[in-house]
Amino acid sequence: MKKIFFLVTLSVMLILTAQASAYTIRGAEIQSIAFDAVERALVEGGETRRHEIIFKQNPPDVKLPEGIVDVKAELPVHVSYVSLTPVRVVLFVNGRANRTVTFTASVKVYDAVLVANHDLRIEVPVGANDFHIAEIAVDGRNVYVKDIAEIVGLVPHRYIRAGSPVTLAYFQQPVAVNSGQRVNIIINYHGIRATAKGIVMTRGRIGSLVKVKNETSEKILTAKVIDANTVEVSM
Repeated sequence: MKKIFFLVTLSVMLILTAQASAYTIRGAEIQSIAFDAVERALVEGGETRRHEIIFKQNPPDVKLPEGIVDVKAELPVHVSYVSLTPVRVVLFVNGRANRTVTFTASVKVYDAVLVANHDLRIEVPVGANDFHIAEIAVDGRNVYVKDIAEIVGLVPHRYIRAGSPVTLAYFQQPVAVNSGQRVNIIINYHGIRATAKGIVMTRGRIGSLVKVKNETSEKILTAKVIDANTVEVSM
């Protein structure tokens, strides 16, 4: 797995105040370096939302020999929002690795998204009254809906429980035409546009393909659903 590295040089004051034979770096200082590395990784990844970084352990103090101390923090390229993110802090003295301290960070990122006010049934169109805005911890994988305009008029293709945040993947266009329905057929043939009457043979949603029978020629055609009254055939 590719890693990203952050190099930190401890202050001159730390080096100058080192004891004759050793210097003790507090565990809290090392953890702060790990925290900053995760924070920087989030920023460089474009994350601007409110977030929390929580470490699962309190590291012990580390005693180092006298010398010039550098610190390198290492973590995965992508910080996980759902599982623990490992962070390794390597302490160098005079250019040589002396100690390694390993952390695991729990990263929570929050966003304001649409949450269902009540249970939402399959195939029932949704509207503004079905949702409210709430801040939730996101998982970094799903794209949650933040604007009701994105889903007004759509229908759930799965049962959505009250209190659940929603993603675009939960919704689809409603059924626009049904089997046996009469529709207008727009026929595009090498730049020539014609119209005819037809009968839908399979139900379909806006943008989907259906079978339709031309009432005049009785030919079975494959057409794209434009709206509840119109399908389009390209030949």
